[in-house]
Amino acid sequence: MLCFPYQRDARSFRFPLPNRIWTHHLRYPTFSVLAYLHYRRHRGLPSKATPEELTDTLNLKSSMISPILEELVQQGHITPDMIPVSTDEKFFSLPDEVFHLNLGCAAIAIYAFLLYRENRKTYRCTPSYKTIGQAIGASNNTVRKHVLELEAGGLISTDRTVVIDASGRKRNGNLRYTIHPIQNAVELHHQRQLAALDAAVEQQRVKKRLAASARKGGTAQ
Repeated sequence: MLCFPYQRDARSFRFPLPNRIWTHHLRYPTFSVLAYLHYRRHRGLPSKATPEELTDTLNLKSSMISPILEELVQQGHITPDMIPVSTDEKFFSLPDEVFHLNLGCAAIAIYAFLLYRENRKTYRCTPSYKTIGQAIGASNNTVRKHVLELEAGGLISTDRTVVIDASGRKRNGNLRYTIHPIQNAVELHHQRQLAALDAAVEQQRVKKRLAASARKGGTAQ
């Protein structure tokens, strides 16, 4: 019998990031590390994050961690003990679960920027690929790729806007992003984990049946 841990209500657990984080134009690997350190600080997690924890959580190469931490210290974002420097200022918030959905660091950074830009009443925003890319230090193709990742993960949906140019012609505008409740993405992630587990169990059953059949065939010969 499989046992799964109690799943808390993801909507209730969020951590703040200062709005000024976007003025520094951090590249997405650096941004994701800083965001994760803010998350750990806000949750009061014991001890400091290890390089292994950062690489596993953010899907980063281990060789990237030390230069990123040095950059964050030099720019005054964190102390040498990896504690984020924070002041009383305006902020936006991210759900804790963003670090538990197996997202890459680019997807995390894009998702954070969309939350920063969203209309708090409609949960929508319409930044261009170029605007997003400039905010997180990524090309349009990288942004496009990871927007699809966020859609596939159930965190957002998109639809194309239409604009009318000076000549009165209609043309495609930016994508309009709708931010979905994080609980939707959490539930979808769990469903996929269960499906993958069921598939793995079935694969093992097939292997055992084939092995048993091969043994019987060999005995008969």
